[in-house]
Amino acid sequence: MSETTRISSITRRQFGLTAFGLSALAAGLTACSGGGAGSSSDGGAKTLQLILSGDTNQGGAFAAAAKKYKEATGITIEVVDVPTADITTKLKNAATANDLPALARVTGLDPLWANQLQDLTDIAKSHNIDPNFLQQSPDGIIPAIPSDLTAVGLFINKSLFTKAGVAFPTSIDTTWTWDEFIAAVNQVREKAGAKYGVVMDRSGHRLRAMMYEFGSTAFAKENGKYTGDSKAVETLEYFKKINDDQTMPKSVWLSGEDGNAMFKSGQVAAYYSGSWQVADFNKNIKDFEWLSVPLPKKDVNATNLGGGFMVAFKDTGADEEARKFIDWFYNDANYTEFAKTGGYLPVKDLKVDYPFQQASFELYQKQIAGNQAKGDNAIKRVVIEAYAETPFSGDPLREETVKMLSGGQDAKTTVDNIVKLYNGA
Repeated sequence: MSETTRISSITRRQFGLTAFGLSALAAGLTACSGGGAGSSSDGGAKTLQLILSGDTNQGGAFAAAAKKYKEATGITIEVVDVPTADITTKLKNAATANDLPALARVTGLDPLWANQLQDLTDIAKSHNIDPNFLQQSPDGIIPAIPSDLTAVGLFINKSLFTKAGVAFPTSIDTTWTWDEFIAAVNQVREKAGAKYGVVMDRSGHRLRAMMYEFGSTAFAKENGKYTGDSKAVETLEYFKKINDDQTMPKSVWLSGEDGNAMFKSGQVAAYYSGSWQVADFNKNIKDFEWLSVPLPKKDVNATNLGGGFMVAFKDTGADEEARKFIDWFYNDANYTEFAKTGGYLPVKDLKVDYPFQQASFELYQKQIAGNQAKGDNAIKRVVIEAYAETPFSGDPLREETVKMLSGGQDAKTTVDNIVKLYNGA
């Protein structure tokens, strides 16, 4: 591909979401005295910026790591916690202005700055990061190491289940089928007065996990092209049915009502969301008992993965210092403390004793270890899509499913349209 074509391709992407609806997270940048956003110095002491989003919500785990690092090295890591709604645009602006930070923790890579990342291969290998979560760029480097994992999972309102006298599984080995799960939540709705049986976040990421459970590859690439399959159609038909029969509230997918708030209000029997909710629920649900339980399955036990990535940018004036911090961050003792503080799932084989909801975190780790999803590895896919040539933006799976739920098209047409959008048609 010529350089002109490559730039045109990137421009047409509009630097939006990755192919599978994962945000290209990035950085809001504060100018440092004596240089750009990468680093500054004062009397010989270095200050490096680490741009991220959501650290406050996760107990300040990155801020705690930065404090510990300064105590150990004298180097200041300035943690800049940027609102999620602003962070993508701000990093784009920073890249355009040649003013990138030294470090960032992101949930996706943006084509605009993906080629400005340092190679972290040696750090990933020396700290035994699970190779299932590492992906090389086309030029053979590892540009990003996952900082943490998230997994799609299921929560129930245990108080409602108990009131209704309805049983539920606690082990993946004895998990319920989708039909059994739907029958159970509808019994809870009828016997315990729940308004709805289950709510699912308005997200292609969540719906893709359901597709994996039905045996679909969920639009994996084959021979360089995204593909659909009959199992994806079957999943969407089932999803439409449970929306139409009031098992699920249509308002979440059609009107954007907040599924998290609905579950926390106590009016929903089950919530199909993910591990990132554990810390929130532990802190904020006081009116009823909740529980993490195994995901339902159709053909296989499966989930969908996500999480953040640590990246270090090139030519910021602090390239080697940034690498040293990442190397320190993944040291077993430091990384275990980080995961424990923030309620994060680790990306390498470590035993973490969490200060809350140990059983929930262990269930999620078992769900990940036993993941039988047939599609692309979601963590690797984030990196692959940042360097892909096919231009598109948005979340086609979510957007086309909304059209289906509103009556505009059937499931087969929905799958066909998603494939066309993923392939840039």
